[in-house]
Amino acid sequence: MAMEKTACILVVDDDTEMRALLLDVLRKEGYEVAEAKDGADAVIALRAREYDLVLIDKNMPGPSGLDLLPGLRRVCPGSQFIMMTAYGDVPSYMEAVEKGAAEFLFKPFRMEELKTAIAKALGANPARQG
Repeated sequence: MAMEKTACILVVDDDTEMRALLLDVLRKEGYEVAEAKDGADAVIALRAREYDLVLIDKNMPGPSGLDLLPGLRRVCPGSQFIMMTAYGDVPSYMEAVEKGAAEFLFKPFRMEELKTAIAKALGANPARQG
C-alpha cells in the first residue's frame, strides 16, 4: 500500500534518549523526521518548514508543551499535534485536547500505540490529502 507522499514529523522532546528512539522508530516506518530539543527549537523548526505532524512532550524546561501548543498551532495551522507525557492526568489531557492536540499519549507507551495515534492524526489532516 503506497502512500501518496511521505509524512513529515517533528519530534519535540528534551529527553535525548526518547527523541532518538522515536526518530529511529518513525524512520523505520517510512516517515521523514526532524527533531527539536525544546520549545524554542520547535518554533524555529516550524517556521522553517511545514510538518504534517508534531509529537510534543508536555514537560520540558522552559515553556511546557501545553503552553506552546496554541502558538505552534497558529504558526502551523496545517499540522496535527500529539502530546506525550510521563506525568499524565485527566486535567492535562482535557487541556491538551482543548488547545488542539489530536492525540494524547502517556509514557511509557507501546510503539503500536504511537503508530496508531500517528495514523489517526494524519488521517484527520486535510492538508495531507493533497
